Amino acid sequence: MTQENTVSVPGRLSLSPLVQMRRLRDGLAARPFLRNVSIMLSGAAGGQLISLLLAPVLTRLYSPQQFGILSVYLAALTMLTVIASLRYELALPLVRRQGDAINLTFVCLCVLTATTTLLGVAVFTVPDVMVHDLWPVPLEGGQLTLYRWLFIIGYACLGGYYIALQLATRAGDFPAIAKTRLAQGLVGPGSQIGLALVGAATPGLLAGSVLGQSAGTLGLFGTVLNRRRLRLLSWRRMRMLANRYIRFPLIASWAALIDAAGSSQLLYLLVGLFYSPYIAGFIFLVERVVSRPLAIVGTSILQVYIGEAGKIAATDPARLMRRFRQVVSRQFMLALAWAVAANIAATFFFAAVFGPEWQDGVLYLRAMSIGYLAQALVQPVFHTLQLLEKQAMAAGWQVGRLCLTVAVFMGGYGLGLEPHWVITGYSAAQAVCCLALLGLMARAIGQRQKGFEG
Repeated sequence: MTQENTVSVPGRLSLSPLVQMRRLRDGLAARPFLRNVSIMLSGAAGGQLISLLLAPVLTRLYSPQQFGILSVYLAALTMLTVIASLRYELALPLVRRQGDAINLTFVCLCVLTATTTLLGVAVFTVPDVMVHDLWPVPLEGGQLTLYRWLFIIGYACLGGYYIALQLATRAGDFPAIAKTRLAQGLVGPGSQIGLALVGAATPGLLAGSVLGQSAGTLGLFGTVLNRRRLRLLSWRRMRMLANRYIRFPLIASWAALIDAAGSSQLLYLLVGLFYSPYIAGFIFLVERVVSRPLAIVGTSILQVYIGEAGKIAATDPARLMRRFRQVVSRQFMLALAWAVAANIAATFFFAAVFGPEWQDGVLYLRAMSIGYLAQALVQPVFHTLQLLEKQAMAAGWQVGRLCLTVAVFMGGYGLGLEPHWVITGYSAAQAVCCLALLGLMARAIGQRQKGFEG
């Protein structure tokens, strides 16, 4: 080997990573969709990594029953928060003019204020006896008042975050969204650990969860709203936009409520009421460490998908169909690999990582796996029917899923089946419904494409 060769080989090796990084950067710059997804995933992955690393600490500070109570609280909160602004926030990616976006944002905020007020009145009007009957564990008087306030505050915080999220999505400010994902992964578990150490117990677990989920809300608003843009506010324009997108509150809002009820949120409520908060706690932990990483990937893609689909749904349905197929096919490969790996790893390491009292979580992981896989396929494209303004079709699917979910769960419970078999049936029903939704989405895009070409 010549001297020139002996020098050049190490040189090429040392430069290779730099060349690869440059090529990766150039490739992402030429493909905005992938670039935005990579930005979203960087923040989401960082936040999820922090959450996963802190999970073994949380499982040693809180019991399965406490996690079960958290699951029931978040289930009820999540089911109601989807209508916090009556789904007007989903119209934000559809508006073109900056002034319309500002005015529609304040429509959302006005609606959120109104629904929060109504919820507050309702929560404090519900008789104590009814709350005691529905809540999974006995409550003292002081705790009951605290839980009422936690519910109202959590509703307002999460509702505000969903509005800010869609506003930032419309603006294409994906780096800001990624920062909030990172903050959520740190603030949520971090505050739960801190509150446990000062003796806050179960209320601390609930409060920390709300803090984590709504982290970064003000930052997202701040990146889009400023004093100059606020001058574009007009009550007349707000009324016009509220009327223009009236189908979102009239159809999409109650459909979203039914959809949330038909998802895993209803499962937590049913398990907590009919079986035990311990079982709900196992399912919650499994969802947190297995399903949530897939959900974060899916949600990250969804935000970018919404931003692009909102612009091309009416002008280039053929491109929308290509993007739809691309996203679903790649998500399937990722979700399948993750589900298989998670089941294998849980068999050997679940108890060692989270503590011996959590070993039964493996049983519920196996029961929920097929449902998690199907939900992961739908997540990145979930709002396709809404973006195509097919709210009635989406509502019909959501009603069907809710009916099937309740029928499977109550049927299994009525037959006296073991909890993990009932949950396995629930998981299979979710898979069937998700596959049906993918078919409806593809059909709706195809119809839009034929109409456009015709």
